[in-house]
This record gives sequence, structure tokens and C-alpha cells, in this order.
Amino acid sequence: MKSHRVEKKNFRDEEEKLLRPIRNSPLSIFFQNDELRYTRICNPLPGMEGADVLDKTDEDLFSPENAARLTGLKKRALRGETLIKEELSLAHDGEDFFFELSAEPVRNKMGSITGIAGVLVDVSDRKRVETSLSRSEELLQRVFDAIPDLLSVQNRDLQILYSNWHGGYGYVSPEHRKGHSFCYDAYYPGTGKPCEPCHVLEAFRTGKTVFLEKINPRVGHVEAHAYPVFDDSGEVVLVIEHIRDISERKSSEERLAKINEVFLGFGADADENINRLVALCGEQLHAGCALYNRLDNGWLKAVGQWHTPPDFPPQDKPEGHICHDVMQGNSESIWVLRDLPATSYAETDPNVMRYGLKTYIGKAVSFGGVNIGTLCVVYQQDYHPSENEKQLLGIIAGAISIEEKRKRAEEDIRLLNAELEKRVAERTAELEVANRELEAFNYSVSHDLHSPLMILEGFSRELINRYADQLDENGRYYLERIQSAGRRMEGLIDAILRLSTLSRSTIQREKVSLSSTVLLLATDLRQREPERPVEITIQPDLFVYGDKKLLKIAVENLLSNAWKYTSKTPAAVIEFGCQNKNGEQVYFVRDNGVGFSMQHADSLFIPFGRLHSKEEFPGHGIGLATVKRIVEGHGGKLWGEGEAGKGATFYFTLP
Repeated sequence: MKSHRVEKKNFRDEEEKLLRPIRNSPLSIFFQNDELRYTRICNPLPGMEGADVLDKTDEDLFSPENAARLTGLKKRALRGETLIKEELSLAHDGEDFFFELSAEPVRNKMGSITGIAGVLVDVSDRKRVETSLSRSEELLQRVFDAIPDLLSVQNRDLQILYSNWHGGYGYVSPEHRKGHSFCYDAYYPGTGKPCEPCHVLEAFRTGKTVFLEKINPRVGHVEAHAYPVFDDSGEVVLVIEHIRDISERKSSEERLAKINEVFLGFGADADENINRLVALCGEQLHAGCALYNRLDNGWLKAVGQWHTPPDFPPQDKPEGHICHDVMQGNSESIWVLRDLPATSYAETDPNVMRYGLKTYIGKAVSFGGVNIGTLCVVYQQDYHPSENEKQLLGIIAGAISIEEKRKRAEEDIRLLNAELEKRVAERTAELEVANRELEAFNYSVSHDLHSPLMILEGFSRELINRYADQLDENGRYYLERIQSAGRRMEGLIDAILRLSTLSRSTIQREKVSLSSTVLLLATDLRQREPERPVEITIQPDLFVYGDKKLLKIAVENLLSNAWKYTSKTPAAVIEFGCQNKNGEQVYFVRDNGVGFSMQHADSLFIPFGRLHSKEEFPGHGIGLATVKRIVEGHGGKLWGEGEAGKGATFYFTLP
């Protein structure tokens, strides 16, 4: 019994050794019973697992169409026929796959057919290759014929085995086209030898792709490529030659280089630049002469000239001239007039017959939507311009338009500068007068108003000192009110003077530490009222560039306001810091004092505007107005946010 199990294990091991290479092959080996149900399978078709296939028929596994094809062939094997590489196609996802099926019947000891054994091989890739190869010759022919450049295949003797004779090589004779002529006999008849250097010979010699630029006397500038073709041993047996006519490209490159030279040489003088453009137009269009005529004060003036005759008139009446008619037409049209003596311009334009002109090409130059001149080239022979030449003339006319625009803009700027200088001088004089008047007013306020106040305050003091015992309580109260009003008036006058002085201050910018300034001011406030437990937070290392003296006044007013309006708050908190808003540094002073309603936010910065009575919170009402003038004088902004009973925050920016 034990030996039987060993023998069975050895059989399975041998079977596995046999199946392992089969599993790694593209073969699908299968066994089916007499009902065509799979009993064993190795390598099911892609997407299937062996366990999913066993005990199923093709009808269970495939679409009806595919199952019918497979079953039809297998039933032949089930009837005793041996199938060898029967071809069939199976459709999947709209694509046909090709297989070869080999199968034969499986018989029992009695000779009865009990099923079939078979092999299914995927030959789709081979079929595609065969189809592709069958079409390759036709496809190659179509490719060669579709390419506008010259393509040829040459052997080691430089014989042309095939060519499409394109790319300007249509001049090759029919005799040379029919036979396998040598390339030099076909391309350069009568030379009897290859050209130097020969790109095809170089490709045979080096086995590398060769690229050369050369000149064919019959074609012009050409690009020549030679691509080696190798046999199985690595030897070059053929060379594919590709030649492209680049004559037009070379001409364009030369034209572009000249245009770049002209444009890069532009200077500040617009008239000189226009002359350079006119010369460029004449040269590139191979003209007899070139002109830029501009309509100026009723005259047709030759502003730009190239190769004009010595006696050519610099200006003339415009009527009858071709250039004048071009200006009257569409600004985008390019005029081409040939056989000029046969046109009406032979009588109306004096230059036609005077200089024997035959051809005229021109385009209007416009500025601000109005045609102001004409760029033209003329010939003493018949000339038919190419589309590229007409396009170039249009481009140069556009460049002249730009120069005209620049010239007029410079003139406008010159006039504007002169006007601005005049206005600045007038405004400066007005400001000087205003400053003198303001200084006189300040002197008047300081002297003329202070003097009566001092007299009023002095006499009221004398009344109290000398006659207080003769006055009743109401009298003494009235004198105290007089003195208080005088002091308040004196404070208002001083505030007006300070505000006026700020408006005339010149800002001297330097690096200022706002953090240090606020710290010193906070220390001073605490020393004045040491009994107040105010928590003050200052963000360190905040630096700006501005007027140190003015910025100190600004933050002093903001900090003093915060100190004042938190005086009735038990746990007062004042904070100075900076935050980033939309990429901008915004500084702030925040407190938790009485605050204000946002309905009155705009009135906070009006001089002498107050939201609280002086008895409740003393002051003159110019603190925030002072801060606003200083911040705006630095080019910054100031605004406030608050809520009644919940504190206020004042923000400012300094560029």
C-alpha cells in the first residue's frame, strides 16, 4: 500500500515536470469528454482560470458565435477525425483574435471514443504581421509618392534602385529614371563621378546616418540625409537617401537676418529709423527705388527715400499721384500696378513718364485709424512680386506706422511735459503764497489770540485774588468758569497750531523701531498713573521706514487714547502688534475700553470731532486727526474698528 502511494506521488511529480514548461508557453492544452465538457486544461485562454473551466462546455464559457465555431470543429474530432492546425477566429470586445486548433479523439480500451484531446495556439500576432507584410510594398510605394522631398534607395555602386524623383529633381531624364543609373549620372549629367563630399558614400563607409548641406546647381540649397540599411551580419547593403530643397528657407533666413539687423540698429531718431525701413524694403524687393510719402499740410512729402534720382522732387501736390490714391483706399490693401505707361497714371502722375516707371507696388501707412502716408517701391521693368514680398512690404509699412506713432507720442510727451512744468511752476507759486498766508495766520493765532486770552486770564485771576471775599458763591463760580474756558481756548489754539505744523512737515525717512517707541511711551504712561493696573502687550522687533519724530507722535496719540478710554475698565488690556492681511503688513493698537459704534467710525478722524464729553474723557479731539495726517503723509492708511462697551482697534499701514 505504501509503495502504491509513493508510485502515485512520483507520477504526479513527473507530470508536474512535464506541465511546467507547457504552462510557460502560449499553448492551451485541453481534454474534453464525449459531452465536450472540459476534464483537464493547461493554460486556459487569457482571463480564465483552470478551476472556472473544468466541467463546462464552450457554450458555458464563450459567446454563442465563438462557441459555435469551437464546437463545430471539436465535434469533427469527436466523430473520429484528426484536426491539424485548423484556423479559426474568435471575436472579443469588437476585435478578432486568430487561433490554430489541433485535436484528435480519445478512445478507451474497447476503441470507443470517450472524448477529445487538443491544443489551441494563439496566432493573432503572426496573422497581423503577415497582413502587414503583405501590404508593406504597396504602403512603401504610397509613402514614397506622398513625400514631397526626393527619396532614393542606392546600392554600394551608387546605383539608384528606386526613387520618387520629387523635391525639384523632376529634371532627371526618363532614360536615367527607368534604368538603375548611377546617382551622379542622374543628378549631375556629364560629370562621371560622385559629388564631393558624397553623403551616400560616407554612410556606406561609416555605417552612420550622414547629414550635409550642399548646393545642387539645378535645385539650389539642399539638405541631404543618408540612412544606412544593414543585413543580418551587420554590413551596410543599401542607403536610403533623403534630399530636401531648402532654397526658399535659405532666402528667408537671409531676409530675416537683414530685417533683424535693421530693427536692432534702431536709434532714438524716428526719421532715421523710417529711412532704414524704406531702404530695407527697396533691397528686399529688388526695386529700382523705394519711397515713403506722407501727406503733410496739403503736400505729398517724400519723408523716406532709397535710390531716388538726384532730381526727385521732395514734395508735390498730391492730386493724381498713385501714392495719394493708395492713401484714399483700404489701409490693408497692397497695390500692384504693372505696365504703368498704359494706365491713366501716365498722365496724372508726373513721375511715371519722367523716370520711365513700369511697375508700382505700395501700401498705405495708417495711424489712429487714418491713412497718413504710403510706402512704395517702383521698377523700370515689369516685376511680379511674390506673396512673401508683398507680405514683407506690409510688415515694413506696419513698422513705419509704429515709428510714426512713437514720433507723435514723443512730441505729445514733450508738449505735455512743457504744460506740466508750467502748471507745477504755477502750483508752486500758489503753494508758496498759501504757505506764507498760513504762516501769517499761525502768527496771528499765536500772538493776536493768545494776547487777549492772557489778559482775560490775568484779570480774572486778580479778581479772585483781590475781591474773592466780596463776591458771593455765584460770582466766584462765574470767574472759575471764565478761567476754565480760557484755558480750554488756549488748548484748542495750541492744538490748531500743532495740526497746522504737521501739514507742512517734511518727512525724513529712516529705520524706526515701533516696538521700542511704544515701550517707552507705555513706561511713561505707567509712571504718570502708577496706581492703574493696565496690562500692556507689545510685539517685539517691529521695524518700519519713516519719520521717527512723526511716527512717535502718531503711536503716542493711539496709545494715549487706548490708555484714556480704558480708564473706567477694571481689568484694562492694551495690545500693540502687527498682522499680515492680503500680503500687507498691518499694525494695530487694540484696547478693551469703552469702544465706539461703527456708525460713527468716519467721524473719529475729523478734527475736533468727539464721541464723548470732555467731562467724561478730557481732550481736544485732534488726536486721531493727527494720526491720520501722519500715516497718510507716509503713504499709508488708517482705519478703526470697534463695538460700544467692548473696546476698539485702530489699524494703520506704512509702505
